Amino acid sequence: MKFSFVSAAAALAMIAALAGCGGKQQYTVQGTISGLNNSGLVLTNNGGDDLSVPIGATSFAFPKQIGYGTTYNVAIKSDPAHMTCNWNTANVGSAGYNVSIQMALVCSQNSYSLGGQISGLTAAADGTARSITLTNGSSGSVTISSGSATNGAADFVIGTVADGQSYGVTFVDSNNGLTCSVTNGVGIMHETAISNIVVVCTNK
Repeated sequence: MKFSFVSAAAALAMIAALAGCGGKQQYTVQGTISGLNNSGLVLTNNGGDDLSVPIGATSFAFPKQIGYGTTYNVAIKSDPAHMTCNWNTANVGSAGYNVSIQMALVCSQNSYSLGGQISGLTAAADGTARSITLTNGSSGSVTISSGSATNGAADFVIGTVADGQSYGVTFVDSNNGLTCSVTNGVGIMHETAISNIVVVCTNK
């Protein structure tokens, strides 16, 4: 009788334990993050379980676990301020397909184009094309030829600048008979492309 009582108690305890955890192995939906330099990142799993990720975090984990066989779909509900994040691995799957759920998210600062308009970029008196070079510090440069200008006028783009970074556009004198002044060439990139740099060239 004692043996039967102990066996029955053990069986009941096992049933209670299985019922408490749903009878399924539980998995943490988690992953790594790189480049998270700004605040505001919010992730969501299956459209209803939100997770705010603090600035500088290198990993994330949803507090709510999911059972074996349950699907997960982790989406970016809100990008960090001035940044864009993308998955470097699959962010959709089924719990138990792998030993653990591990994703990788990569965030980068938004970048915008830097450019403007040139006037006075004309050929030499003998018709030889002339070019000018504009630089943005040590991060980029562009060379524009009078051959691509219309009546000495042309648009230009030097490159891109990350949001929050400063820029400074200068003219490089190549001793081809032209000198150029730069207006609106210094500033800080902020959430929109810069296209109002004005370069005016004249004969020396």
